[in-house]
Amino acid sequence: MSIVVREFNSIGEFIKSVDDELSEMRRKLGELLRRLEELRVKVEQERKIKSILSKLGAATSASTQSNVVELKTIKLIMNPTAEQEVSALEQVVEMLNNKITQLQAIKKDLDVLGGMDIEVKLTAIYIDGLPKNILIRIM
Repeated sequence: MSIVVREFNSIGEFIKSVDDELSEMRRKLGELLRRLEELRVKVEQERKIKSILSKLGAATSASTQSNVVELKTIKLIMNPTAEQEVSALEQVVEMLNNKITQLQAIKKDLDVLGGMDIEVKLTAIYIDGLPKNILIRIM
C-alpha cells in the first residue's frame, strides 16, 4: 500500500491533477492492451503449432507449472509461457481499468465543487494512487 499526501491551491487545480492522472492511466492502459493483443496472437500461434504437431503424432507435454515459484508475498515465473504472460497482463489491465473507473467517479463527484469561486486549499490523501480523503480549508 502506498500513501501520498498532496497539497493543492484550489479545487480546479485538484481536478486538473485528476484529469492528468486519468490521461496518464488511459495512455498506460492503451499500451498494455496493445501488448496484450500481441501476446494473444503469440498464444494462438503456439496453439496452432502444438495442434499440428499433435496431429503428426508428436507428443506435446501438458503445460506444467514447474516454472512457477510461489514465495510468501509474490509469485515468480521463470521463462513464462505466452499464456502465463497473457494471464498476468490481463490482471494488470483489469486492475488499471478499475482504478480509472474509480478515479472518474471521484472526479464526477468533485466537479460540482469545481465551479465554486470560493478560495480554498486542499490536502488530498492518496492511498494506492487514488484520493481517499480530501481536506478542504476555506481561506
